[in-house]
Amino acid sequence: MKKLFLFLVVASLSFWGCKSEDEGGPTPTPPTDPIVGTWISEGADVAVGLVSTLKTVKIIATFNANKTYNVIATDSAGAQVTYSGTYTVTENTGTTIRSIVLNQTVPTSVTSTGIYQVNSDGFLKYEVIQTTPAIPGFTPPTAGEGFGSTKYNNVSLGQTWVQNFVPANPTKEYLVGTWVSEGDNIAPGLKATLKTKRIVATFNSNNTYSVVATDSANVSVTYTGTFTTQSNNNTSIRNITLNQTTPTSVTSQGIYRVTTKDLTYEVIQTTPAIPGFTAPVASEGFGSTKYNSLPLGKTWIQKFVRQ
Repeated sequence: MKKLFLFLVVASLSFWGCKSEDEGGPTPTPPTDPIVGTWISEGADVAVGLVSTLKTVKIIATFNANKTYNVIATDSAGAQVTYSGTYTVTENTGTTIRSIVLNQTVPTSVTSTGIYQVNSDGFLKYEVIQTTPAIPGFTPPTAGEGFGSTKYNNVSLGQTWVQNFVPANPTKEYLVGTWVSEGDNIAPGLKATLKTKRIVATFNSNNTYSVVATDSANVSVTYTGTFTTQSNNNTSIRNITLNQTTPTSVTSQGIYRVTTKDLTYEVIQTTPAIPGFTAPVASEGFGSTKYNSLPLGKTWIQKFVRQ
């Protein structure tokens, strides 16, 4: 199954432009392909096929304008593999899905073929398969059939090998919007202590927020205030500080991650401090809230779905 990873190695693309035909006129500069830059895939964005076969937990892909790429894949044991090579891209009429051919040179020489798309939110969706040497039974996805069209013995594999990425240096705050958490997405600690059954959280572009928490007796409490965020190198996990003003004035700190599918969020009150508790940090990941130096795991991890 290790060969399957080779057709998910992410590569970069370039824009195919034309020179000006006007005599004496300036040659227009072709726009930068939207995939050029550094992208991160973690959490729910990692393809389920990679999670199940290679235990992949994170991919950092850098796409260069000179048609070279570099991909670092990390597994659950912290082991890393670096893939690099060159690429070409072709646009397809009537769709924003582009075709891509990757000529990998490190750690082995293979060719992969597939498709990619950068949507209006700036998220990257990507699906490729190794074609030289061919993997018996497999055929690559096509723009005409869309994502999920990788086939094995002519049977489409659906979302198994579809990879999603967010930009490492986003131009907008992906936390902005309204998010809902209920059912199994509610943090176990909130269920146990406050009987919380539903949370509606709205983060605004002016850095204000409103959170409405409803318990099992249908009693709701609204929390409001302001927030600031900060990025961390080599991860899509970001820091967040919330300065709550109602119903009481407190400060909370923690971490969050927005994927193309959901929001993972973990914070703890830090001012006034709660004796024995320390806030989670990006370097230790979700579940790193501690009590007397002991990580509390999933206890305070909150999941949200965008509305």
